[in-house]
Amino acid sequence: MKYTRWILLIVSAMLLTACGGTSKKTDFFGEDPEPKKVKVDNSTSIKRNWKRNLGKNIETGDSILSPVLFGTSLYAASPKGHVYKVSASDGKIEWEAKLKKELISAGVGVGSGLVLVGTDQGKVIALSQTDGSVSWESTLDSEILASPVVDGNVVVARSGDGKVYGLSTYDGSRKWTISRQLPKLTLRGESRPIITQGVVFTGFSDGNLAAFAAETGRALWDFPITFARGTNDIDRLSDVDTDPLLVGDFLYISSYQEITHALDIKNQRIAWSAGISSFHSLAYDAAFLYITDKKGLVHQLDRSNGQEQWVQDALQYYSVSAPVSVGPYVLVSEGDGKLYVLRKTDGKLVGKHGFGANTIIGEPVVDADTVYFLDNEGSLQSISIVNKR
Repeated sequence: MKYTRWILLIVSAMLLTACGGTSKKTDFFGEDPEPKKVKVDNSTSIKRNWKRNLGKNIETGDSILSPVLFGTSLYAASPKGHVYKVSASDGKIEWEAKLKKELISAGVGVGSGLVLVGTDQGKVIALSQTDGSVSWESTLDSEILASPVVDGNVVVARSGDGKVYGLSTYDGSRKWTISRQLPKLTLRGESRPIITQGVVFTGFSDGNLAAFAAETGRALWDFPITFARGTNDIDRLSDVDTDPLLVGDFLYISSYQEITHALDIKNQRIAWSAGISSFHSLAYDAAFLYITDKKGLVHQLDRSNGQEQWVQDALQYYSVSAPVSVGPYVLVSEGDGKLYVLRKTDGKLVGKHGFGANTIIGEPVVDADTVYFLDNEGSLQSISIVNKR
């Protein structure tokens, strides 16, 4: 068992380099080919709207921390226990909370008047959205590895032992618990649940996507996204660690194995499938889906049928982040802190922009044509992409 757990930690560390660290990806059984030098037609520039320092050196390591936009404010956290509310218009800090003796491992979730984070000791901590004071704490059975989410009267949290919890937004008391047996070997991390119309959707390390009633935890359905294949534990990794993406009546999700599904949740059937694997979140616009696969290729798929429109392979073997959709562009970052701009019409690279030695961590947040992100030096930034032509 110890041997298996060490493999888990090693594999997880390699996969997490997509959110920071070296830009060179390494395969478990040896190094991938050296990445090619990326050629870019720099027809875009970066306009920095504002930059706010939230503290020195907040490299997240294994933590899964991304800023969240809610209304006119951004909410962000650092692993060392700081939580912030920041004005999205000018970067002014509206409040800062310090959680003493807490290491934040997941966040941020916002809703129902609460700001939610998870800790490495299995706590879900709820702060007041108004002033950052602690509203309640709830101690679960294992480290929190996905951002807690909230809707109405229920907070849903995932822990590293495969459990899903429904907590009361009033005092954090447990309403229900769902346990799933973990495979012997899994990727470090959990799919962040989503809640809509009283239903919780989340992926599991056994390759399944499940739906539960938010108020009671009652199982509604369980759907196999992928199946374990191969003769050893590494080949048989079947984690569904991407966050489900719900757009209208369709839920899009990808797994570590070679599959991405579009599910028609109203009729509970697969609308289409594509042979693309990812452990990153997906992005979308009115017509298309954007995926960064586990080799660093960026894909555009037709949302209606899954047909691939283009694939950009210039960043293959780099540690490429999840894509974000910004107007006519798709943005991805890589481990050395570079931000790449792809044109949606054809996937062409039209920008490569650096931020010094800083590395973008977590996932950027998009609002219309504005992008917000946190870097490893503790700066929360707001930028826009400008077409120079």
